[in-house]
Amino acid sequence: MEIVSVKNQRNSQVSRPDRSEGASEIYIDPAKESQMMRKFDFYAVGMLGLFYMMANLDRSNIGNAQTAGMPEDLGLVGNQFGTATTLLYATYVPFEGPIAVLLKIVGPKPLLSTCAFCWGVTTLGMAGPIPCINVYIALVYKKCERGEQSAIIFAFSAFSSAFGGLLAYGLTQVHGPNGWQGWRWLFAVEGAMTLVLVPLFLFLFPNKPAVAWFLSAEEKFMMQARYDNDPHWGQNEEFTWAESLSAFTDPKWWAFWIYQFSSDISLYGFTNFLSKIVSGLGYAGVKANLMTIPIYMAGLVFFLSIAYFSDRVGLRAPFLGVSILCLIIGYSILISVESLRVRFFACFVIALGIYPTTGLSLMWLQDNTARHFKRATMVGMTLCFGNTAGVAVGQIFTTQSAPRYVKGLSIGLGFAVVALFMVATLTIGMTIVNRKRAARIRNAEESGEVLEKRPEKGDYDVYFRYSL
Repeated sequence: MEIVSVKNQRNSQVSRPDRSEGASEIYIDPAKESQMMRKFDFYAVGMLGLFYMMANLDRSNIGNAQTAGMPEDLGLVGNQFGTATTLLYATYVPFEGPIAVLLKIVGPKPLLSTCAFCWGVTTLGMAGPIPCINVYIALVYKKCERGEQSAIIFAFSAFSSAFGGLLAYGLTQVHGPNGWQGWRWLFAVEGAMTLVLVPLFLFLFPNKPAVAWFLSAEEKFMMQARYDNDPHWGQNEEFTWAESLSAFTDPKWWAFWIYQFSSDISLYGFTNFLSKIVSGLGYAGVKANLMTIPIYMAGLVFFLSIAYFSDRVGLRAPFLGVSILCLIIGYSILISVESLRVRFFACFVIALGIYPTTGLSLMWLQDNTARHFKRATMVGMTLCFGNTAGVAVGQIFTTQSAPRYVKGLSIGLGFAVVALFMVATLTIGMTIVNRKRAARIRNAEESGEVLEKRPEKGDYDVYFRYSL
């Protein structure tokens, strides 16, 4: 085998160094490692992406159904549609934190399969997939690999939004007996599509990365070596309440969930009500669903580019800042300009910021949180608190303010500014801590003092460097 023990040699990150970890014990051939991780890209991220696509497709149905006559058929009055949107999110976001922690305890295959089956049945019931997908990415991929994987996952989300518009256009043309209008077929068919994926996921998905069924003996050794080279990863950590609860005393978590809530206002407000916004630009009925497709595709391509360069340069904050600026500029145009063409252009600008601000941020959080159960708790609870934005948007984007939604868009603009402030705060705070730790290590070396590595302290270990 070409995997050899080399004392004090860097691990596989020869061409893309992971700056946070220091020396390691085992050298892994970079070409073989890359080949191995492509298998995870296909079998793990591919399957997770399909689940994520269906989760977003099922969830965004309510927006497409709005333009396809659901409010009229159900006799909704006032802001009852907004209240329905609020209840959609309020019934599942409280469970995202506990589900994220359960991923490693129960195992991703049975947990995610059960969640998918439940949400498929309910749509034809949704709390587990999104937090578990993000935690699983950090369980398998290194810091310098996570941005691209997050982008791939969100690519499925963007595709679901675009595909949802196309599918909605087709299904809403179907009219069956006994009052089965097209929007009802939308829920039924897409819920059935989710259920079809469950047995496929059970068969193909790797439950434990280091012993995945599609790896050769040499690749299983390499996968384990990746974990052994980085004790901060916490792969072999056993669950303790103290470790999970430590997430809530970490100032980073508070900053991240405030950021996530601020960004999710845009994610849920824009995606759930984009069809209606576009209908106010001169596109009626189901054609409004079709006109959302190029908007989502533009957002997808931008996020893939942002994530690629973020991984290559080893930075997250600058790319998040640029994406938030897209939200701010797009909202400002959409709110203040009367020209329909310019407002349609503004929708594209907003779409550029939607996915990076909500997807890349979760990778940034995980890059800077060591040990599995603290990381899982922080991700789960960040999503739990952040996704309450979905509860709020139904009361912000009210039926009475459609299709301009000036109030909702203005609030989205305000929260985008809050998100930018949180990115700046986190960047400054992490930079200060990195400098203090570097100075402490340097002073210890100059005085002959030996600072012991303490991976059990996680990201509070003096040798752990925050990624900006």
